[in-house]
Amino acid sequence: MNEDLDLLREQARKIEKSGALGRSRSYARLLEFLIDSSQAGRVPKELEIAMGVFGKGADFDPSQDSMVRVYAHNLRQKLEHFYATDGRAEPRRLMLARGEYRVALSAPSSVTNGDAAAVPVSPATAQATAPFAPATQVEPPPAASDAGREVASSRGSLGRRVAAAFALLAIGALVGFFAAGARQPAPSSAQVVAASPIWAGVLADDLPILVVIGDYYIFGEVDKHDGDIKRLIRDFTVNSSKDLDELVMYHPDMLGRYMDLDLTYLPRGSALGLLNVLRVLYTTNKPVRVMSMSELSIADLKSNHVVYIGYLSALDKLEDFVFASSSLTIGSTYDELRNIESGETYTSEAGMPETHRSYRDYGFISTFPGPNGNQFVIIAGTRDPGMVEAAHVLSDPTLIKSLESARPDKAGSGPPAFEMLYEVAGTARTNLDAMLVHSAKLDYGQIWGGNFLHAEAAEP
Repeated sequence: MNEDLDLLREQARKIEKSGALGRSRSYARLLEFLIDSSQAGRVPKELEIAMGVFGKGADFDPSQDSMVRVYAHNLRQKLEHFYATDGRAEPRRLMLARGEYRVALSAPSSVTNGDAAAVPVSPATAQATAPFAPATQVEPPPAASDAGREVASSRGSLGRRVAAAFALLAIGALVGFFAAGARQPAPSSAQVVAASPIWAGVLADDLPILVVIGDYYIFGEVDKHDGDIKRLIRDFTVNSSKDLDELVMYHPDMLGRYMDLDLTYLPRGSALGLLNVLRVLYTTNKPVRVMSMSELSIADLKSNHVVYIGYLSALDKLEDFVFASSSLTIGSTYDELRNIESGETYTSEAGMPETHRSYRDYGFISTFPGPNGNQFVIIAGTRDPGMVEAAHVLSDPTLIKSLESARPDKAGSGPPAFEMLYEVAGTARTNLDAMLVHSAKLDYGQIWGGNFLHAEAAEP
């Protein structure tokens, strides 16, 4: 019995260390509580879990609030995902019984050849992420800013709502497709692009490559009558489970009204941009890892070449570094960039493009050396058209040759350090043309100074 408990705790440590439980401590606390209960030889009730794990009072009514059931369901899925990916070689598995709050170890079993050959998928990319979440209603949570909130309506059971909203595209499947098939002999166009100075410094050494996808954290609003999740909320001031915990901490009246669902969404264009860039990156046998911005740590910025793909508004931890030496700055919203010296502004019109009218959007490319001999490549846009165009420029042989000829830093002998802004014209949601409207050299000595030290100190 004691041996099984030791193995339970050992498995729990491996699962938490892998990141499979997400950044929120709620799932780790729930798992620890269930293991402690198993050690005591009892199966806890919902009320015990609500009080012991989530800080609820004795008046908590499980029949009116499904919070514990939802967390248990999500934890079970996280455990299953861990043993299908990082933990697939484990001979014994930590299981959460269905229909009761009891953890146990599975019987010893051998790993099949098929399991051993499975393609690993990062928890950050295999979580329920979608290319977009259709926002049908705007309603901010009480006592928080009204600006920049989007709420996606949902109906039916939590399982059906999550499946409908977030099963549109699995980034993990996209990465798995390339990991399995794209390492075949690359098309000549991808080889030509990979040999360009922009990519050569990323592909020619032994440093691993980390592709970061700009995602957006969303959380659930709990129906006070039946305890179900009635809405999914995107709040631009709440960008992680930690932010949500802090919001509830400073507004105790919100406790129980909002729930971390460990969900993020990403724009549709991110998948298209990722597809184009992976074709280039997989021309070598270097390890390539894909993760969401919400899972990125500052430590990752030192030990990898970093390729960012996403909106400017999703740069998050990278934003200060990207604009530390830039001639551009974010305007009144993330749909606007302003030239610091000239005052000229570049404003996207692609936020809500109507099918019958033309629009302008902006694609942003920036690259600069990192703090440890690594290189950063930023592929971004104010909206989808600009982001897709930026990825197209860096994956097309003709366009990247044109970019190389226009580089403002090409006379230098050091690694690439410049930024470029493209104006993209389109109509009916189709890009028609792109024009370079801004280019400037970057002084990367300004980037990795106080900003990086401050970010390291702030890292939890």
